[in-house]
Amino acid sequence: MSGHDVPGGCYHLGILGGGQLGRMLIAEARLLDLRVAVLDPDPDAPCAALADRFWCGSLDDPAAISRLIDACAVTTWEIEHINIDAVSERVEHGAVVRPDPAVLRIVQDKAAQRRRFAEAGLPGPRWCEFPPGNVSTLAAFGFPAVQKLRWGGYDGRGVTTLHTTDTQQLPGPSILEELIAIEYELAVLVARALDGSVVCYDPVQMRFDPARNICTHVIAAPPQMSLIRPEIALEARRIAQAAVTALDGVGIFGVELFVEKGSTGRVLLNEVAPRPHNSGHYTIDACATSQFAQHLRAVLGLPLGSAEIFSPAVMVNLLGAGEPGPVAVDGLERALSVPGVTVHLYGKRRSVPGRKMGHLTALGTTPEEALERANRAAACIQIHGASASQSQGGHSG
Repeated sequence: MSGHDVPGGCYHLGILGGGQLGRMLIAEARLLDLRVAVLDPDPDAPCAALADRFWCGSLDDPAAISRLIDACAVTTWEIEHINIDAVSERVEHGAVVRPDPAVLRIVQDKAAQRRRFAEAGLPGPRWCEFPPGNVSTLAAFGFPAVQKLRWGGYDGRGVTTLHTTDTQQLPGPSILEELIAIEYELAVLVARALDGSVVCYDPVQMRFDPARNICTHVIAAPPQMSLIRPEIALEARRIAQAAVTALDGVGIFGVELFVEKGSTGRVLLNEVAPRPHNSGHYTIDACATSQFAQHLRAVLGLPLGSAEIFSPAVMVNLLGAGEPGPVAVDGLERALSVPGVTVHLYGKRRSVPGRKMGHLTALGTTPEEALERANRAAACIQIHGASASQSQGGHSG
């Protein structure tokens, strides 16, 4: 992109997907006075109220995808589950989409991801392709085995652990991975520019709800204060940068890794998300350049920014609780009374148990202080479905 000149009636940026990642991307685009168009199937999607143009349509519909892409100077995505053939067709006709749809084609397929990273010599769990019901493949692989659907899994869905050949399997083409004893999980944000230059953020530790396999906490800190051992952090950065280079992508990438329990403490590559990532939300409040600003810079051909973190920070996902229904938020005033806390609500109109409704970030002088503040603030907030009488009242303190 050169300056703010785009053809008449066009938008600087198009986003396939209108969820919270797109909403936070639009917030950064506003700082650069960029016009943004969005496509999403939900008329009440979080982006709907912020986009300069919002089209309600399926992310699988070639006509809807073409309409968005053709109206925008550059298009990106904030969710992987889109019709990649339709996107590729527009690129073949000269449209600019970043990252390149070839990257998404690999990432959408967990087997293709594993093959690409194995070819690059990157460490990961032992794995194989698995046509469900193929008892001989399963028995030869051994137990316990983690079954992952090749396509469509997200936020813990499409994953199960098989303990015997009689364990109920997920339907559909899959891969098997060995079950690794994990000490903790890591994530590294990697920004890659059009010229191949790379900016890596410091690794962060992720903590999960074991029952739902949803990330609950992200703990970040400057290297000298990090809870992650220096040699682990160095290896995580090396693997993450190599993974993004192997994909030949442009934009921000969330690279998920885990550290194996035991004396070896191996760092193993899990998966890569070719978009802003839940593990990077803390960058809005704690870093010189947020992951969303970094993604904009990369896909628009602008210089990458500094990934410096200024303070220890803990991000907590705020999940829907109670009964489904119109959104009600309780305890916001109490949460914001905790020092160093910022709350980000995603503008979702309906609360569903376990749905990501927002997040909060707490800063502190140490990781421990940031974690204490984050937990104290998160304990104040409840996001739930409102009754008919409550739904008129908005937030409460």
